[in-house]
Amino acid sequence: MEPPIPVRDSVKQIDTNSWLVGSKHVLRHVQGPREGDCLWESPSDGSYYTFSAAPVPQPDSGPLAPDGHARQIHDAGDESAVFNFGDALIIKIRIATDNTRREPQTLAFLAKQQLSFDIPVVLFYMEDAGKAYLVEPYISGKRLNEAWWDMPEEEKEHVATRVSQVCLDIKVFQSNAMTGSDYNWMNPLQETRDDRVEVVQQQCEELGMDCSSVFVLAHNDLGPTNIIVNGDRIGVIDWEMAGYVPLEWVRTKFAVCGVLCVERVHREPSPVRVERNGEYPVRVEQRLGEMGFPEATAAYKRMHDMREVEWKKNRPWL
Repeated sequence: MEPPIPVRDSVKQIDTNSWLVGSKHVLRHVQGPREGDCLWESPSDGSYYTFSAAPVPQPDSGPLAPDGHARQIHDAGDESAVFNFGDALIIKIRIATDNTRREPQTLAFLAKQQLSFDIPVVLFYMEDAGKAYLVEPYISGKRLNEAWWDMPEEEKEHVATRVSQVCLDIKVFQSNAMTGSDYNWMNPLQETRDDRVEVVQQQCEELGMDCSSVFVLAHNDLGPTNIIVNGDRIGVIDWEMAGYVPLEWVRTKFAVCGVLCVERVHREPSPVRVERNGEYPVRVEQRLGEMGFPEATAAYKRMHDMREVEWKKNRPWL
């Protein structure tokens, strides 16, 4: 049996305009008038893409060409990877287990709703050899982590209000059960990993979050890399962490979770440094408060401080 393909190597170059996706499909980029069915037509130049079963035997393939049409734009260890093809397509690949939430299901549900923001369209989805493959069209615009630095004050306020509106739009979708959602921020200093829903829910209850009856849908990762700014509209991508949480969870996370800050990397002059700006989550948290979202921020900070003291006590060498 052949060894499994690492996630980061799941898209390979066949030739200048075709790629092997996983082991079963070939994506082709075709210039000129469309002939027959296609997966997606590029709005920028009229070229199009086809997605078909790979021939047997498979065509020869290798690493992506440097500065080619396809490039990897995200690599999370060997858990997930994202590839883009010009300004037309995105392919997201991630390890799929029984506990993995299926992003296409969330997107299919949201596509039927009246929303004030844009979401990706699912063009193709499959699971094969323990991996999930999701193909989406590229949402035009600029990621907020890039756009934020040059925004005038009124645009920053507009974006913060629009992101808050996203939270307001989707909180109307409710469940009587909590989803195992993004437990890491809830207990960042845990000695042993325990992401069971009942454990996370107990932590929420200890913080004073209302877990008695109704949980609301939340994106759970509205950081600046997942917000696309395009004029007055915004797009929201990467819904794989979405789930049902206590209402207080939404605003509290913006108040305490540092990964929601805007960052940019400066490579010159050496050494490399990362610049962080915390305005974005602060502004969104303030808008959420004005919209009536409750929070458990003080309780969370007390819990975090207590656990930090205990964590350091167990590490006297620090």
